[in-house]
Amino acid sequence: MLEVVASIAVIAIGLGVILRSFTLSLRASKIAQEYFEASLLVQDSVAALEEQEKLAGGINVADTAWQVTDTPYNMETRITKISDDDTLDTVTAVISWTNKERNEKMEIDTYLKGEAGIK
Repeated sequence: MLEVVASIAVIAIGLGVILRSFTLSLRASKIAQEYFEASLLVQDSVAALEEQEKLAGGINVADTAWQVTDTPYNMETRITKISDDDTLDTVTAVISWTNKERNEKMEIDTYLKGEAGIK
């Protein structure tokens, strides 16, 4: 009888460990999905600025911020002039979101032709 109780206890502990690892993997998968969606939104934002640069011959120095429609993501872009002599501007795209107790943020920097590059 003692052996049966011990084997049931071992099986219960094993199942508990398996269920816990399954729960953690689901949580990690959800976090990875959030980062993937955020990276796509940042890429879209930078691509739109690159398209604007191509069409207008440059971009204007500005800061913008907005809530991405129907998502928990907040997007911000900052375009700053490097120097008066340089034709490139620094573009920083930041996306942030809150999920329960976590505040997450992703930021990328790139360079695009600015107002000084417009001929």
